[in-house]
Amino acid sequence: MITVYYKSNKAQWKYELEDDEHAYIMKNLMEEKPDISEMFEESLDILQEVSGLDEEDMDEDEQIDQTIAVAFLWQYFNHLAPEDERIAGDIAILEDEDGTGVTVLPAASVLEE
Repeated sequence: MITVYYKSNKAQWKYELEDDEHAYIMKNLMEEKPDISEMFEESLDILQEVSGLDEEDMDEDEQIDQTIAVAFLWQYFNHLAPEDERIAGDIAILEDEDGTGVTVLPAASVLEE
């Protein structure tokens, strides 16, 4: 199971995705040969847009977008990022207080605090 934690001024949540579902999403996504930089930015934007919504307030497209964004960002930091930026395992995304950016850390280091 992969897990992505997200924290902003509006919300705090944990998204878990089964390994086989993650593999399926990434296989299909990578077959489309996306621009990795563009996909990275879009994924962060999606999470910032839906971060304050409850699951029942999101429509089906927003839920799908969130799932793909979570899967991609986990994959990015575990396998696609430059080696010095990689994170092994689950990630935590902390939105800056002013909402202009995010910090991504290993989830283990955030959970310890």
